[in-house]
Amino acid sequence: MSTTALKTPAQHSTIWDSLTDKSKARKLVATSEDFDKLSERVVSKLHHVEQIIPRNKLLVLIAVVVLAHILGLTGFINALKQPGIVKPKKTEVIVEFVKPEIEPPPVIEPPKPLPPPPPKVQHAEPPPKVAPKPAALKTAPAEQNIAPNDMVVQENTTAAKTTGPVVADPAPEPAPPAPPVVKEEPLVEAKGGVGHLNNPPPEYPEFAADQGSEGTVILRVKVLPNGKPAEVKVKKSSGFSLLDDAAVAAAKKWAFTPAKRGNTPVEGWAVFPVEFRLQ
Repeated sequence: MSTTALKTPAQHSTIWDSLTDKSKARKLVATSEDFDKLSERVVSKLHHVEQIIPRNKLLVLIAVVVLAHILGLTGFINALKQPGIVKPKKTEVIVEFVKPEIEPPPVIEPPKPLPPPPPKVQHAEPPPKVAPKPAALKTAPAEQNIAPNDMVVQENTTAAKTTGPVVADPAPEPAPPAPPVVKEEPLVEAKGGVGHLNNPPPEYPEFAADQGSEGTVILRVKVLPNGKPAEVKVKKSSGFSLLDDAAVAAAKKWAFTPAKRGNTPVEGWAVFPVEFRLQ
């Protein structure tokens, strides 16, 4: 029995049907008897189809079907030629944990003990020298029965000889008398303030009066010997700058009683209050 390779579209269709049907799967080879049967079958179907579809359209349809089968068959054959999915080789990576070498800590030698200090040699102090005691004066033993003429007085031959009278040394001059103690006269402080020597009260600031501000300012004024103020300072504030400024401005125009040492006017300070009260 001779065999013939499938080359016609009908044969390709038959083979494709056999491939899609798992129960009829076989080799892609057919006998001449199969070819004759397929030809008769295709011709009968063509006559039947020509009755329904015009010839020219039928040829176009057949060409499209044949081309689709060829492309599908070609893709299937290429798929068979391609090797299967190759599983990637597993690359084993061996990880070895290397224990780090730990260097032993350096041995620290203990500090060597310091040599003991040399013993101090204490030199014995020499004993204090004791001054020799003077020898006791020994007088010759008195002779008894000494006559009065036996005592002789030696004459002073070194003194200068003079014929004038003996004069005594002059007496020292008396010290000068101490200066008399002058008692300092008491100091009377300066005086001043509102009403003193007809001093008018300071003007009440309108804004402070509208706000109801009240208080007492203590001023410290330097008074000249002529009774005029040289310097005015606020020793204690009233709590309101407007009242403090008004008191200072008024005190600069006032007259004061100067300080006195005895009956002499001197420069001094006067301290007095200035009160601001709303009636």
